[in-house]
Amino acid sequence: MFAPLALWFLLLFAALPPFVGKKQPPPVRKGKITLYQPHRGQWKIHKSKKRFRVVACGRRYGKTLMACNEIVKFALDHPNSNCGWVAPWFRQSKIAYRFIRRAFAKSQGVIVRKSDSDLRLEFANGSIIQFFSADNADSIRGEGYHFFVVDEAGDALHDPKVWTDAIYAALTDTNGRALIIGTPKGRNLFYQLFIRGDDPAYPEWASFHARTSDNPYILRSAIEAAKQELPEDAYQQEYEAEFLEHGAGVFKGVDACISGVLDENYQPEAGHQYVIGFDPAKYKDFSVITLMDATARRVVRRWYRSNQIDYTVQLEMLSKLAVQFHAFVLMDMTGVGDPLLEALKRKRGFTAEGYLFTHASKKALIEKLQLGIQNRDLSFPDIPVLLNELRIFEYQLTPGRQLTYSAPKGAHDDAVISLALAYFAAASPRQSAASYLDFMREYSQLQQGNQAA
Repeated sequence: MFAPLALWFLLLFAALPPFVGKKQPPPVRKGKITLYQPHRGQWKIHKSKKRFRVVACGRRYGKTLMACNEIVKFALDHPNSNCGWVAPWFRQSKIAYRFIRRAFAKSQGVIVRKSDSDLRLEFANGSIIQFFSADNADSIRGEGYHFFVVDEAGDALHDPKVWTDAIYAALTDTNGRALIIGTPKGRNLFYQLFIRGDDPAYPEWASFHARTSDNPYILRSAIEAAKQELPEDAYQQEYEAEFLEHGAGVFKGVDACISGVLDENYQPEAGHQYVIGFDPAKYKDFSVITLMDATARRVVRRWYRSNQIDYTVQLEMLSKLAVQFHAFVLMDMTGVGDPLLEALKRKRGFTAEGYLFTHASKKALIEKLQLGIQNRDLSFPDIPVLLNELRIFEYQLTPGRQLTYSAPKGAHDDAVISLALAYFAAASPRQSAASYLDFMREYSQLQQGNQAA
């Protein structure tokens, strides 16, 4: 585990109330703020004076904790500085925001204003730290920044314009600095920035590579378990921080499956069977409806993704689509999906069944889609949200050494689940609805038996 907050290192700061009118500002008050005790690898990064530092490291190395300390130190050492933090998704930026805010909860007068809705911290010396999401890079533009952290750069810089048009441009007129951190995700822009540290043509850049094992607080048994349980390429990427040519995502060959376009005027084809995968929204997630031609194994018609739309409206839209295509509906019945499934079953003209998510059943669902994409057994149009979710979907290893699949923290996987449900149903379109459930139960029992053994 990381060092507790009580071991943070010491930093002198000047706590200056805002200067008002022509009154002389009060004398500088010196204080001590305890930050953290970096391990040896983190110290090397902290000591670097390069303008741009790129850190490629394995999971649980301590990169976010390190970056939080870097941005706070810069903000307190440089009065009236404008600092920014960007992560791939807004919910992920909240993690760093809340961490810094909580760290100063007992330090009165250091943070004078905070906004939980805007993710903005204002310090007594006039410095500001603003947190952003890479999927809304336009919000970064408009003002200069003196220091910027790019968190999970493998995902945050998936669109190169986030760096070239937003962040780098905002650092130009201030000669600002940047700390770019993350775990590799293929050889994208993050990789291109990383190799600049070894290129004499880029004297302002420094690169640092660190494995998970370089963090002395991580148990070696946990690393060994990951090596045994994860696919080799996933281990090399996530724990050894290697930049693999095509990355180590769950779904390989996504681009080869892109075909056709969404056509709202598409009509059922004679002799073809259709299925619908429905993943209803939970809390702040999205509801996604995927219609698939089970005969051709391709996503057709229109792809539906909605948020904060009344369930009654969603079910009505789903029902009309199912009736028109005589489609079999397979939906997530976990949690909020259970009463929705009962409501669907009361409607006529189509059959609906539920898929209950457990560790074993989700594994079965995802691995079936994984194999289908790998073998190019299905196709889907160029739907940006769907493609992004497929590309970032990842392996995880639980403390109990179970291999799981999920979206990265802060990201969504609703489109993946909807597609997986549709493909699962399309795999044997002539079977009865009960056959799907029987398969799921048998697979779950088999997995539980293997774990017990």
